[in-house]
Amino acid sequence: MQSYKDNPRNKKGLMWLLVSVVVFALIAIGLGAALVINSQSELHLVSAQEDSEDQNSKANEPLITSPTTQVINLVSLMGMSEDDAIQAIGHGATVQDQETLSSLGFSNEIVVLLADEKGDTYSGTPTVTLGLDAEGNVAAASYEAPCSLLGYGDVAFAPAVTQFHIVEFILEKIGLTNTGIGSIKLPDSSEYSTYESDRKTLLREHYSFSGNTSENEQAYSWEVTLDYDYSEANEQSNLAYTVKRVSVAIMKA
Repeated sequence: MQSYKDNPRNKKGLMWLLVSVVVFALIAIGLGAALVINSQSELHLVSAQEDSEDQNSKANEPLITSPTTQVINLVSLMGMSEDDAIQAIGHGATVQDQETLSSLGFSNEIVVLLADEKGDTYSGTPTVTLGLDAEGNVAAASYEAPCSLLGYGDVAFAPAVTQFHIVEFILEKIGLTNTGIGSIKLPDSSEYSTYESDRKTLLREHYSFSGNTSENEQAYSWEVTLDYDYSEANEQSNLAYTVKRVSVAIMKA
């Protein structure tokens, strides 16, 4: 009697079974490798997309640029005579207006135009105002300029204050160096925003920050006013026409 192992047909069937097992094993290994490669590709794709989104997000952030004007150091003008102060200001300083008995109580108030500065098409040219005491010496001074000349031309109102610290920046530039970065807080938008009659179209953003400090053992009161006027921008339907100005005033306390 022929055994199962000796039967050629059974041997052939067993061989085909072994071959099938090997083939299926190879297919399974191939599929597994393909899944691993595909998963890695998807991970790389997700990572690349995240990097791209992160780069796009950073690219869309407003950026301050290098100032194209030199802010006048107002503290250094304190105590100077009118002539000495104008000479120290430089930048083509030219008396534009003069008023006696100013609203601040000074015997003389002088508006000085910085004629050598390029200015801004919509926001004008930097100016310095000097308040003279009874002896004819500078006891108060202010500086006003387009935000674009200070490098803030592309920055919206709120970020200019909270993210890019325009108030602290200009205080330091005019000679008051003891105001820490981040110490200036912006109030609720309802306190600085004005809307047109439709109550939807923003017409103006305007706010004055104030405080007291000291420099070289002299006490000063200060006020910084940031003003964004959207009147022309609304008419032109183009924010490039927004008039953005910042002013800072100091007075001996």
